[in-house]
Amino acid sequence: MDSSPASAGKRRAGTQMEPTYADFGTEPPRLGNVTITGVHRSSAQRDHLALHSGGSVELEFDVPDPTIVREACVTLVALASMLSGGPGHAPLTVRLNGRSLADRLRIPNGGGLPQRLVFAVPAEELVAGRNTVRIESGNDARSMLWLYRVTVDPMNAHDQAGLALVRQAVAEPVLRYASDVGEVTIFVDRGEQAVLDQVAWADASGAEYAMMFEQQQAAFYGWSRQPGERPREFRGRLIERGSVARNAQHFTTEDGWGGGWHRSGDLRVAVGVPGHPVTRLNWRDLRGNNGTVAFGDGGFLGIYQRVGEGPIGYRGRPA
Repeated sequence: MDSSPASAGKRRAGTQMEPTYADFGTEPPRLGNVTITGVHRSSAQRDHLALHSGGSVELEFDVPDPTIVREACVTLVALASMLSGGPGHAPLTVRLNGRSLADRLRIPNGGGLPQRLVFAVPAEELVAGRNTVRIESGNDARSMLWLYRVTVDPMNAHDQAGLALVRQAVAEPVLRYASDVGEVTIFVDRGEQAVLDQVAWADASGAEYAMMFEQQQAAFYGWSRQPGERPREFRGRLIERGSVARNAQHFTTEDGWGGGWHRSGDLRVAVGVPGHPVTRLNWRDLRGNNGTVAFGDGGFLGIYQRVGEGPIGYRGRPA
């Protein structure tokens, strides 16, 4: 048997807990090291799982070695939906391997915003192999329990589940939505491995659009204005997430600073309604980086600003 340090390192790595999550912001849910083994009196909604009175969902996940995990962090993102504009009532119970982590917890904020609820689980309450988390809404619930995400992280790898979900979003940055103006594509890639947060644009028809993403980019909300008309609400629902943007524009770019222009990374863009070329584009990512550009003569000119830095010039030409 190989007892070298390299071999020992491989054995230790093999006992590490995999990123563990159930993200109900998509249909079907995005799962990592999780199996959904039971759903009762619950229904999938646009960006969450809705548990009705007495509803529950049961998840199983694998822990290779509880002594390596040492302590687990179970995190839920959830709310109790509001009642006629008043605080919701959906008592939350969470059980891990039969032990109660929360017993009829009243979720804070009355249903106005999803809340992040965190529970510590000592290693001795985990078992090697399959573990079970059960989430329940009370039989006396008068509103629904909306469950957005469940993650389980080991003590020595803080938020590894959340980071894994971000990596998935970065790997599939091409977003296609069904909206009230037809199919809309959103894809802006500067090669910075960033997730979009806000996008606004105008197109050759004279129409203007602005939108922000909802939970996990499963939907967006904003406004649009057609030429000669008043602004109106603009909503979209995600119908496809992919890694390849059909008909994306590809630009080589330069950053302008210090009195000169300097080669920068390429920009790839596919935004808006098919058949309506974009003339102006603004975007912001979750890190706080943002840009605004105007297109013309095949290229663009604009401004870009990385978070914590000043604005710089930004220009590009077709690759």
